[in-house]
Amino acid sequence: AVADASTETYPWSVPDAIGSALRVKITDTTNSTVTDTSDGNFNIKGALELTSPNGTELWIVDESRNITWNRTGSIANVKLEYSVNGGGAYPNVITNSTDASTGSYGWTVPDAIGTQLRVRVTDTTNPTVVDTSDANFEIKGSLTLTSPNGNEEWLVDSSHPITWSKTGTFANVKLEYSTNSGSGYDNVIVTSTGAGAATGSYDWTVDDSISKDVRVRVTNADDSAVSDTSDADFKIMGSLTLTAPDGGVPWVVDESREIT
Repeated sequence: AVADASTETYPWSVPDAIGSALRVKITDTTNSTVTDTSDGNFNIKGALELTSPNGTELWIVDESRNITWNRTGSIANVKLEYSVNGGGAYPNVITNSTDASTGSYGWTVPDAIGTQLRVRVTDTTNPTVVDTSDANFEIKGSLTLTSPNGNEEWLVDSSHPITWSKTGTFANVKLEYSTNSGSGYDNVIVTSTGAGAATGSYDWTVDDSISKDVRVRVTNADDSAVSDTSDADFKIMGSLTLTAPDGGVPWVVDESREIT
């Protein structure tokens, strides 16, 4: 570039010439012997900006999410890690190297339930080129009620398994039921029972709550925001058993008998 020497300055848009052995030379345009260069090397490095997750997101264990970033300069590859303590440390490697030019990495959310998660993106060739989530995001587990899930007909005092599946590690669940299609869950089945590994089950002796509008809710005992309910109503019904006449004994015309 040619510049007015009297200004003693030149605004330069730093090029994509990433390296650590850069120097600048200045020369008189009319006399090439009048010149000077930088006394030592300087660096040009790229820049990274993490765009997601960047704080306040809620991601669920085992779902697929994209970690995204912007880059400045021809950074080839980046490393991705996550923290569970608000960025105090990043000991958890997501990937040691992925193509930086894509600006995205598909991540299966790990079983790292917590409220102080952050992600860090780093140039694999220069650890000073780095960015992190601006604020904490959250990872939660999930629950899916599998039975009763609608249209069942269960009899009072009969025994049926309430079943569910889950993602993430948590110890116990609470079970309740509604008799008004889920408008309220005022009836506790059990306040705490083992959540199971991937699936769970609880044998319920059906209450005397006859209704056609029954639903069950399963909730993480330690986090009421993690729950699921029956997809549709099922029925709790009473039952009748005729005990007499029950066969085998003849009844005579005009005698009095008790039907029970």
